[in-house]
Amino acid sequence: MIKVKQTYFLFFIPCLFFGQVLEEKPPPDHINTVIIHAEQEMENIPIVELGKAFTLRFDDLNANEAYYSYTIQHANSDWSPTDLFKSEYLDGFDDIRIRTMSNSSATLQGYTHYTLTLPNRDTRIVKSGNYLISIHDESNKLVFSRRFVVFEKNANVQVGVFRLRSLDGIDTTQRVEIGVRTNNLTARQPEEEILVWVLQNYKWASAKKLTKPDYIMNQTMRYEYSDALLFEGGNEYFFFDTKDQRSTGGNVAFIRRDELYQTILYPNFVGNENVYTYAPDINGNFSIQTTEGYDPNIDADYTLVTFSLRTSARGYGFYISGMFNNNQPQESHQLVYSPTDKLYHVTIPLKQGIYNYKFIATAPTGELLENAVSGSHWETENDYLALVYFRKFGERYDRLVGVGIGNSTQIQN
Repeated sequence: MIKVKQTYFLFFIPCLFFGQVLEEKPPPDHINTVIIHAEQEMENIPIVELGKAFTLRFDDLNANEAYYSYTIQHANSDWSPTDLFKSEYLDGFDDIRIRTMSNSSATLQGYTHYTLTLPNRDTRIVKSGNYLISIHDESNKLVFSRRFVVFEKNANVQVGVFRLRSLDGIDTTQRVEIGVRTNNLTARQPEEEILVWVLQNYKWASAKKLTKPDYIMNQTMRYEYSDALLFEGGNEYFFFDTKDQRSTGGNVAFIRRDELYQTILYPNFVGNENVYTYAPDINGNFSIQTTEGYDPNIDADYTLVTFSLRTSARGYGFYISGMFNNNQPQESHQLVYSPTDKLYHVTIPLKQGIYNYKFIATAPTGELLENAVSGSHWETENDYLALVYFRKFGERYDRLVGVGIGNSTQIQN
């Protein structure tokens, strides 16, 4: 097990008492391509408007139509469990079997594809806030869990991205400013009742909490000066394209077919100068696509993707990270050094599609160093998500009353 300071590598610990944070448990090796997204939204962006539909998908590479069920737990803005009864945030029941499943079609790697759409006839979420959905097997053993958030449209949220005001860190850091204007909420003391969390590229591991606005102007709460609004810019993600197994896509060196398809990517050469490299990306996301069928959910095949890294950085462990592994690299995602070609390598089974990825490092102390390989730069394009929570005095949970998204493409001075 890898020990790090941030939650990227923290393995799930069951919640045994009130106040403990609800962590996500990574799936085992035979569970792959876990996606949770709102309808009409990009894959793997787990942000859902209250009352609207969203879907959880995953593949079981054992391909035996196994039994899986789901449970849903409500959480506060800091992911501590609320003391709400389940009947207060769910209309209906959970702990229900996932009934919608399909076996893969004409693929070398067989799998069973599972689909859970909410709301359904059994379960409807009736309160906004943070949620953890957990998948269990037939013996009720936890298989994996994922976070998602459900929001109301009761606040207008503006998010802007700026360069630093000071010279210290101006070349590596981005500054976020947020404006929050509540609409129909009765907030007698908004400085005490409203809380804001800010995420870079939808990652909770680097989320920052804002407790009080810097000032209020024209009924808009402004957050501008806190150190919690400063984020390392990082560098653009690498990408590859495997949607066509008959020809090499972007950044694919060659493909061969054995028992499974094998995809060898071009090596990534990263020097210690940490220069900024412009490359359009989707900020770590991925999209399942195939040219060999009509429904990528069951027609896309799996391929063994080999990543290679040459870097002058020494004394670190290196891992592959992206939304395809929920930014939670496991030991099977660690690159291993080969003295023959002086490269670090790792091979991971991934479903056909378009992927973003990056290399992250861990120090000997176990500390996660997300930008140690590619460096950090103010020019990098990033998404920033602001989540606005409201808890009126006397209420027992944090409502998520508004969301806002900003992008650093139009970064301002």
